[in-house]
Amino acid sequence: MEMDHDRQMLIRAELSDLLESLRLTSFDTNPLQFLVRLEAIRQTAITHHFSAVAEIAGVFEASMSRVIEHGGADSVVNSFTGILGDAIGCQQLSPSVTQSLLASIAVRLPR
Repeated sequence: MEMDHDRQMLIRAELSDLLESLRLTSFDTNPLQFLVRLEAIRQTAITHHFSAVAEIAGVFEASMSRVIEHGGADSVVNSFTGILGDAIGCQQLSPSVTQSLLASIAVRLPR
């Protein structure tokens, strides 16, 4: 039990480090590096069965594709990085909680 808890803490730390690297990357200055770092979060989450984090990162990636076409990167990045940070810190997120987090982002994003 303690070993599993320690492993979960290490994974959360890794995801948090990846998220911090993402936050330090300007999408407007270097969109490719930003998207590569976002994909690293998604892949790490998939590998370690953090499905809520992986799902949120996937929707984040799709939203950034729309940003490329329409602008508004700061709003999208701020909304998603906040929610990703919350999801990384949670023990387990049910699919309904994940959907609620994603819905809260949708309400804040520019149309």
